[in-house]
Amino acid sequence: MKVLLGSILIILLLLFGIWLIISPGFEKIGEKSSKIKNILKDEEKKNNGHSTD
Repeated sequence: MKVLLGSILIILLLLFGIWLIISPGFEKIGEKSSKIKNILKDEEKKNNGHSTD
């Protein structure tokens, strides 16, 4: 029983560590996707004749 609980605890700690390593990447992905979204909106406005220039 102790081995099972220890194994589960180690797996949870590893998953938490991986999440901490990956989490800064999510912010970068969100920033890039919002930039792309804004670019696409601007291009759509230009194509529809609603130029802001």
